[in-house]
Amino acid sequence: MLARDHEIQERHRYRGFELSFLPLNPATSQLMAMLGLECEQRLASLAQTAGHLQLGVGLEECEVHGVIPPEMRRQHFFVVNEDMAYQALNHALAAAHHSHQFYELLLKSCSTLELHVLLKEFVTQKKNACSILEEVQDSLRQLAG
Repeated sequence: MLARDHEIQERHRYRGFELSFLPLNPATSQLMAMLGLECEQRLASLAQTAGHLQLGVGLEECEVHGVIPPEMRRQHFFVVNEDMAYQALNHALAAAHHSHQFYELLLKSCSTLELHVLLKEFVTQKKNACSILEEVQDSLRQLAG
């Protein structure tokens, strides 16, 4: 349940960034959309694994507003200049690092083989997402400087 709720929040966050970057940087917007799709794939994998392990009913039901804290259901903003883009990217990168650490902690505390394999895959995906966002941040910095 923790991982599911975390992924729902991540998906919501990436969808917000997708919309935010659309006016100024469609390529970054598209990247955020892809990261959001990865969240959906992880949600599907979690539901499938939970089904195999008979861990509970309802993991496949992902009602976003039911688990998203009010502060995350904010109004979306549009990135309209390079400074805003850099700040938004910093926020996205900080959240990506947090997510990576979250899954590393879950992996360390997991004793179920099937979940361990899945969480290890998630850690790798989250690490890759951090690397990609760092590359985007570096290119944005080079364009500005």
